[in-house]
Parts: sequence; structure tokens; C-alpha cells
Amino acid sequence: MRETVVVSFSTDERDADHVAGALKTLAARACNMPGCISYVATTLADSPSEFHIQQKWDNAAAWKAYLNSEAHFAFQTEVYGLLSDLTVAKQAPLRPRRPTCFALAS
Repeated sequence: MRETVVVSFSTDERDADHVAGALKTLAARACNMPGCISYVATTLADSPSEFHIQQKWDNAAAWKAYLNSEAHFAFQTEVYGLLSDLTVAKQAPLRPRRPTCFALAS
């Protein structure tokens, strides 16, 4: 069964560029992982320190492999202590991207 996961988090404005760069790297690596159907990271035009990730995986095992991957560990290490308001929703309904969103990576 496919896994759809929506992740949201924020950071301080002074750290937004650093987090965005780390997230771009993570998204590029995640897109090449086995079982990744899609991985889209966005930020809002009027709130560049707020991030959203919509990801789809072939199954729970593929998503868990991503969570345990070197790419995910490297991202966590790079942004350690910089994220707040983290939410993760599995199998959440995906809504269309708002026109004020900028795609960081897909």
C-alpha cells in the first residue's frame, strides 16, 4: 500500500536559507531512492522560514528505508536544533499547492 506523508516545519528567519539548502539536497537524494514516487519541498512566498514536504512512497517499507537513510540522517544533522513546529501526517489528503508557494525541489 502506498504511503503519503506530509511534513511541515519552520525555522528562524536567519536560518531559512541554510535549511532551504539542506532540504534541496535531501529532496534530490530522496527522489532517487527506491520506492520514491514523488518528493516535493515548498516554502511560502510570504513566509520563507515555513517549509512543507509532500512525499509519496510505494509502500511503508520504502518510506521507512528513507527515514533510516544516510540522506535523511545528513539532513537531520545539518539542521539539528534549527527546526520548530514539526508535524508529520501519514496518508493525509493532499491539497493543491497554493499559488504563493515556491517549489524548492521536486
